Amino acid sequence: MEEKSLVGCTKPTGRRLLVEGTIILVIFSLFLEITSIINYLIFVGIWYAILFIIIAWFKSHTYCISEKEIIIKSFLGKKVVKAENFKETFISQGPIAKKLNCGSIYIILKNGKATILYDIKNPEKFLERIQNSRP
Repeated sequence: MEEKSLVGCTKPTGRRLLVEGTIILVIFSLFLEITSIINYLIFVGIWYAILFIIIAWFKSHTYCISEKEIIIKSFLGKKVVKAENFKETFISQGPIAKKLNCGSIYIILKNGKATILYDIKNPEKFLERIQNSRP
């Protein structure tokens, strides 16, 4: 079995989700009728518990670039996307992601399907590595 030469690996950052989740909580809290501080604190605790589970799921992924493919690993398994099947690659960043210097990389395949690499730190550099690995 031959070992693949990896150009680089990265994991998603959870900062964007944490910031956006907090902003949503603040906006949502403005419209709540808070009658009991204890009940509100329980609500906030549940909110952040669910948010941290979502962040942990995202952070369980690892994105690695080899010479001719991208390998996406998670606790559920492994997905391999061959560079020869790429049709287009681009970065998607909202205003919060730009401030936090992260973004998602979309890989559109020739068959029309898309693979998304979520919340990559320094997405421009990682996209450059992906494009340099293409045949």
